[in-house]
Amino acid sequence: PAPLQLSSVNLERLITDTLKFLHHQPLFRGIRLVLNMEPETPAITADANQVSQILTNLLLNAAQATEQGGITVTVGKVKFKDQVSIRVTDTGEGIAADVLPHIFEPFFTTKRGKGTGLGLSITEAYLRSHGGDITVDSRPGRGTTVEVILPMRQVSQPAVEYAEVLP
Repeated sequence: PAPLQLSSVNLERLITDTLKFLHHQPLFRGIRLVLNMEPETPAITADANQVSQILTNLLLNAAQATEQGGITVTVGKVKFKDQVSIRVTDTGEGIAADVLPHIFEPFFTTKRGKGTGLGLSITEAYLRSHGGDITVDSRPGRGTTVEVILPMRQVSQPAVEYAEVLP
C-alpha cells in the first residue's frame, strides 16, 4: 500500500457515503442495505481512502454472495479498547470450510471469471498498514460476517533509515 494519508475520519459519514454510492450499482438491486451505528462512535485517525476501499471490497463481496436478502453494516467502539469495529454481515451462501483459509491469498477467487481475487488481499494489506485486524465467520447456507478492527489513533512509526554502503 501507498503511505498512509492520515486524517480524522467520521465513520458514519464515510460509511453512509459508501453505502449511498453502492446502493445505485446494479449488483445491489434487490439487496437491502442497513447501517447500525452505535451512538457516539468516535472518529478515528486513518487514511479515509483506504478505509473506504476496505468497506467497498467487503460490501462488493457480500453483494456477490447475496442474491436476495440483505447486508448489514454494524459499527461501534470496542469495549475497553481504543478501537472501533466494523462488521459486514450478509445473508448469502456462506463460504465453505475448505475455501475459508485461502480467501486472503492474492488472486484466489471462487467467482470464475467475475473477480480478480485481489479484493480481500488488498483489504488485509490496508488493515495491516493501519495496525488493524480482520476476522471472518462463515457457514455455508447461513451467510458471512466479516469484522474489521481499526485503532482509533495511529501510533507513529519510526522513519526507516537508509545506510549508504561504500565499496
